[in-house]
This record gives sequence, C-alpha cells and structure tokens, in this order.
Amino acid sequence: MKRNLVLILAALALFATPQLRAWTYSDGDLLLIFRNGGNDVEFNLGSVTQFLGKTNGYTTAVSGFDWSLVTGTFGNLSSVRVILLASVDATNWLSSNDPNTTAYNIGSPAADSLYSVIKGIGTKPLYPIAIPTSGANSYVIDTGGLYKNASYNWIASGGGNGYLPKLNGYSPFVVEQSIPGVLNFWSIQTTTNSVAPPDKLVGTFTINAAGVLTFVAGPRQPNISSVTRSGNVSQISFTTTVGNTYSLAYTNQLGAAAKTWPVAAGSIIGDGSTDIINRTNSSGAEFYRITAQ
Repeated sequence: MKRNLVLILAALALFATPQLRAWTYSDGDLLLIFRNGGNDVEFNLGSVTQFLGKTNGYTTAVSGFDWSLVTGTFGNLSSVRVILLASVDATNWLSSNDPNTTAYNIGSPAADSLYSVIKGIGTKPLYPIAIPTSGANSYVIDTGGLYKNASYNWIASGGGNGYLPKLNGYSPFVVEQSIPGVLNFWSIQTTTNSVAPPDKLVGTFTINAAGVLTFVAGPRQPNISSVTRSGNVSQISFTTTVGNTYSLAYTNQLGAAAKTWPVAAGSIIGDGSTDIINRTNSSGAEFYRITAQ
C-alpha cells in the first residue's frame, strides 16, 4: 500500500513539473517574434535558407506559425510589433521598417554582438523556463513575470537597459514593424566578409491584419524620377535600395517585351538615395527602364 502511494505521489509530482517542450533551435533558424511590451510570442520558422538565393519576384506564403496564438495572447494588435531575425557566424539577417536603409559598414564586434543576441533569443526556450504552449516551436512569455529573462524584450534590450527596437544598439536600424506592415529583410555582414557586400536586401515580408505573412524575393522596383538631356547625353535619375545592382535598359520603339530591351554597359550599386545613370545616344528619342538585382 505504501509503495502504491509513493508511485501515485511521484506521478502527481511529474505532472506538476514543467515538461520539456518541442522547441528546437539551430544557428541560421529564422525567428518570427511578436511583442507588445507585456508579452512575447515567438516562432521558429526553420532555416533562413528557404528564403535565400531566390529569383527576383519569387513569392511564397509563409507557414510554420499559429496566428491564433498571436491574437489569443494580445487581442488588440494596435500596439503589437513584429520582428524577423536569423544569425549564423558572421552573417545576420534582420527585418527593417525602413525601405531605404542608409548604407553603412558593420564591424566584427557589432556582428558578433548581433549573433549573441539572436542566438540567445533562440536558445533560451531550450531550457524549461518559459511558459509552455500547445504549439511546436513556439512560446509565449510574460515579459515582466518570473521568467522575463527568457523573453525577447529582456534579451534584445540587454536586460532592459538598452534600446530594444535596435537590439540593444547593435542593429544599425529599427528591426520591428507594426501590423499590418512591410518588413524589409536585410543580410548584414561584416566589412571583412569577402563573399558579399556588407548589406543587401534579400526581399520583403508583408503581413496583413489577418496574419497572412508573404515573402517576395529581391529588390523593390526602382522608380525613375527624372530624365534630362544635354547634348547627346541623357541623365536618368532613379530610386535605389542599399546593396542592389542597377542597370539601364533602353529601346527606341515600344512594342517588344521589356525584358528583351538591350541593357547599356555599366551598372551601379544602390546606396539608398536617388542615383543617376548616363546614356549617350545621338540617334534620337529613347525609352528607358531600370533593372534591379
């Protein structure tokens, strides 16, 4: 009888103890985070590589998160902010609400700090200290409660003392956006990384009021702001995004598909401002378009 009582008490104790959860995290996983200052809801969407190296214009609906968990946690979304983060080695991927983030260089210390912050956000839920949820690879936590040091708010602000929207100041721009909104998704690398430029727009994530998250790869379409001509030289001014490459396509008669237009020699790297490409042409009027990649 005593032995049965001990087994029953042990079973009750087991059910009362927080259980290990389904959350997993590896370097390079893309974290989708919703916050309002009182709670955080975090999802692991899997490897960020699923959104990299896609053809410009590639579009996909993003799955792997439970919108009802977001609405059930926050109710009114007017004060909720959404963030996307990933990190591996010397490369960090950050969301931004700024469509033309100013060109910058990020040194190794800042890149390492970003990596530490993002890894900390991803690995904290691996320990049984966060509030369990019913969904796999998700968690909800009260940012002012007993387990606040496992929250995005706490980690990204350096323990509550740093500037949260810029990840304790390590991010060169604000990483969060309201709902609905557009999140520009940047690849941020150190100035010593020889593989790619220090910053590059991978694509954009759009989230609507119903929680539909969509990814579109590549740069936003540039807009030609003016065309002026002096002698035989036309000066074409157009908007750019940091890190993307722009070329000038032209034709002297409309009708053919725009993708078949000849491309002038030479290209420029966007710096987030209005840039210029010159076209020398003595044969008469031309039509222009700017291509981006």
